[in-house]
Amino acid sequence: MKRGGVWLGVGGLVLRGDDLLVVKKKYGATTGLWTLPGGFVSPGETLDEAAEREVREETGIRVRTVGVAGIRTGESDNMICFVMEPEPGEPEPDGVEISEARFLPRETLKRDPLSADLLRLILTEEKRLLPAMVRRKFEPRRDYGYQSYKVFSR
Repeated sequence: MKRGGVWLGVGGLVLRGDDLLVVKKKYGATTGLWTLPGGFVSPGETLDEAAEREVREETGIRVRTVGVAGIRTGESDNMICFVMEPEPGEPEPDGVEISEARFLPRETLKRDPLSADLLRLILTEEKRLLPAMVRRKFEPRRDYGYQSYKVFSR
């Protein structure tokens, strides 16, 4: 969603054993490349809800958010990438934005020339990042007017 010239996007790093859920988009800078499912945050959504919705819309796979893989930030383009666990099932591309959706071996994706640069970077850093990620319950002492909290941290 574009707000004040700043884009806020989310992506899903959906792991199933040694495989990763990837998609090929039909538009944009990553057209025809393997990349993570994701998109923009809509008004009224939390970041993790948006990521779960985008993964489901693009691939048909329902997921549960378990951590944060990383944040890419720029002057007007920002993305939070979440680590997610899938429910059973095989992906189906939506046919509108996505031409292909598959679970592929992570080692294959690291070497595949059709893997987007950001995907390769995440896969290269995963051994350092993923083992430390856990979801912790956050109990604030003051609520600052918010009704609920979800905090993903190491």
